[in-house]
Amino acid sequence: MEGEELAAFIARDSLAWRIWMAGYETGLRHGHDDERAGMGSLVELVARRQLALQDCERHIKKERINTVSMEAVRQARAATRSGNYRGGPVPWEKEEG
Repeated sequence: MEGEELAAFIARDSLAWRIWMAGYETGLRHGHDDERAGMGSLVELVARRQLALQDCERHIKKERINTVSMEAVRQARAATRSGNYRGGPVPWEKEEG
């Protein structure tokens, strides 16, 4: 029986029509339930990703601060080694008074 013949049979026979509609309604209900479950999973996934991004943002900010601090330390060390004096006031050479 092909699609058109099946459709004609279901349309003519009331029992076949009720069986067909019951199956259709069940399938539709399961589809809606699956969609709701999928949306719930999607919401959970988005929330997890948001938390991960916030954690990464905190980590990046912390690393940026550490990088700037480490560069300042590196420059200070480079300026205090023998022979690397870059000029500027030297505390023990200031005039008193």
